Amino acid sequence: MNLFYQSRFNLVLCELHYTPIHGKTDSSCPTIEGHYILIDKFDGITGVALNDLEEYIEYDTDEETDEDDEDRIRHIYDLQDLYSNYYAILVTRNSPHKIIKNYHNIINQSNYIKPEIAECFELPTGEHITIIKTIWIKIIQRKWKKIYASRQDIIKCRGCPSSLSTRQLTGKWPNNCLYLPGLKGMLSNLSNKI
Repeated sequence: MNLFYQSRFNLVLCELHYTPIHGKTDSSCPTIEGHYILIDKFDGITGVALNDLEEYIEYDTDEETDEDDEDRIRHIYDLQDLYSNYYAILVTRNSPHKIIKNYHNIINQSNYIKPEIAECFELPTGEHITIIKTIWIKIIQRKWKKIYASRQDIIKCRGCPSSLSTRQLTGKWPNNCLYLPGLKGMLSNLSNKI
């Protein structure tokens, strides 16, 4: 059972801390308002909330069906809808966020609370926070989409009769279609920006 809890990255539901909703005591972390707090953590393979993991382990997995998988996924999205609707109502009645000026617009988005890939931490004060890592997947997807389009253009260029004859005569592709981009070095330009 500890195997699930020791994973570095988890599938989670999380949201920005908002003091009128989540509260804050004298023993709370002073910068808690700037963090995403953990709502629930799920096992990435089974989709079971880690709070419910003991019940899941006791359940006979031999009788499990695709409908059970769909029910677990539906449960995650039902939680998402519940939190999104409930908090949107509460926040409109309360004061602005202390740190995030655009907080009301952020929480009114339909995808504000959604399953995320995140690294989870427990602060010394007992709060559970997350650092969202899903953004890296989006960056890789966008970058690969551009590289894929470039690859398609180069393959098309290599199929031209002039490129094929140059390749046949010199043993090399022409300069305009010599380099075929790939995965290696795909994110190298990001290291300068970080």
